Amino acid sequence: MESKPLRETVPDYSTELEDEQVSRLQNLLRSYHHEERVAAQNQPTAEELERRQKASDDAAHMSTIPFNAGKVRLSGAEGSLALAEITRRLSDPNIPESRRDYRPVCSLRTYLLGSLIAGESRSLQPVGKHHYLLKQNLQPGNTTINIAGHSWNVNIPEDSHSQAYLITLYKPPGSAPQLHVFPVAELLAADNAHIPAWLPEELQLNRPG
Repeated sequence: MESKPLRETVPDYSTELEDEQVSRLQNLLRSYHHEERVAAQNQPTAEELERRQKASDDAAHMSTIPFNAGKVRLSGAEGSLALAEITRRLSDPNIPESRRDYRPVCSLRTYLLGSLIAGESRSLQPVGKHHYLLKQNLQPGNTTINIAGHSWNVNIPEDSHSQAYLITLYKPPGSAPQLHVFPVAELLAADNAHIPAWLPEELQLNRPG
C-alpha cells in the first residue's frame, strides 16, 4: 500500500503577523523605558545624597540614645531624636528608595470641649525611603490625624497656644506606619538639636546659630 508524503507545514509569515509581532516588541520596549524613567525619578540627586551624608555625620552621636518609636506626641528633644532616626534610615544603603510622586493626604480634625474648632486636609511631602513630612499649625484640644486608613490622636493642653508642629510619617511597605508630632519651637530650643540638612527648605525651619 502506497502512502502519501506528509505535507510540510510552512509558517505563515503574513504581513498581519509581522505587524503584530513588531507592535508587541514596541510595546515591550516602551514599557521597559517607562520603568527605567520611573526608577530614575525615584533616585535622590547628588546634592540630596550629600545633604543626607552631612546629616548622618551630625546624627552619629545620637544613635545610642533610647528612642520610643511608638510615642506620637513628642517633646522638642524627642523630636530631635526622631529626626536623627530618619537621617539614619535615609543614609542606609540597604533601605530602598520610595516613590517621589506619592504624597499621602493627611486629614486633621481638632475638637475643644466637644466641639469641632478646626478641620483641614493637607498633603505630606516625601523626603525619601518611605518618609513624609508636614509642618502644620495645631490648636489646643484633641486633634485626630487620619492618613491612609490609619488614625492617631494628639492632645494639646487647653492652656497652651496655637503653634507650628512638625508631623513625620514613616510608612514602610508591609509594616505599621509610625507618626510623630512635635512643636517646631521646642525642637529649635532643644540642646544640640538635630536639624538635618535634608529638611526641605519649604518647611522654613531656622537652624540654630
